[in-house]
Amino acid sequence: MDNLQILKEQQGDIFESMAKILGAIAAPVRVRLIHFLSQAPLTVEVLAAKTDQSVANTSMHLRKMLSEGLVTVESVGQKRLYTLMPAVLDFWESYQDFIQKLNPSLKINSQKLFGEISWTKNWEETLKLLKKKEIIFLDVRPSDEVVNELKEFPEIVHISQQDLKLNLGKLPKRKQILVFCRGRMCALSAYSVNYLRENGFKAYRLEESWTRLKKELLKQEP
Repeated sequence: MDNLQILKEQQGDIFESMAKILGAIAAPVRVRLIHFLSQAPLTVEVLAAKTDQSVANTSMHLRKMLSEGLVTVESVGQKRLYTLMPAVLDFWESYQDFIQKLNPSLKINSQKLFGEISWTKNWEETLKLLKKKEIIFLDVRPSDEVVNELKEFPEIVHISQQDLKLNLGKLPKRKQILVFCRGRMCALSAYSVNYLRENGFKAYRLEESWTRLKKELLKQEP
């Protein structure tokens, strides 16, 4: 066998491995699992509830993802906690960009239900308003998806969408409230913005996920 043939066989092995990894992602349930795991490590029981699957079926999908190195798992007491690999988190953010370039309609269409509620200012303008303390960020993700690092950002208030009704008094009506959730594929922020507006707040939806928002905020730290 000559060197060229050896290289071609290596290439074939690489392509086959690439296809296997894509196959470990390419199922609607596993895409949903990545969607939720992109927020925080979660147990199979919690993931099953979020994806409307049985624990057994969710475990099967997680094992497939684990076999291809998409997630890691650790035992916490009698439960198993799954964590998305950092490279998969980067892939998930980039894939959403890619898929919307192919098909721009693949996004939550909040405008059809609630009118124009999106925040339209660019990041530079947003930062100026943030420094003037004219805006706050509101995180409406479920509490089990919010990690401790949120405490490092005093400009962010966390109130889950389920708890908004009981906590409206914690939000200022004189400031603009920029609401985010899991990102552009998540409906929690749109629903929350509409509810806040119905109660007299100046609220807007951010499409950015916590992952991207955190990167932008960290860039501003001295």
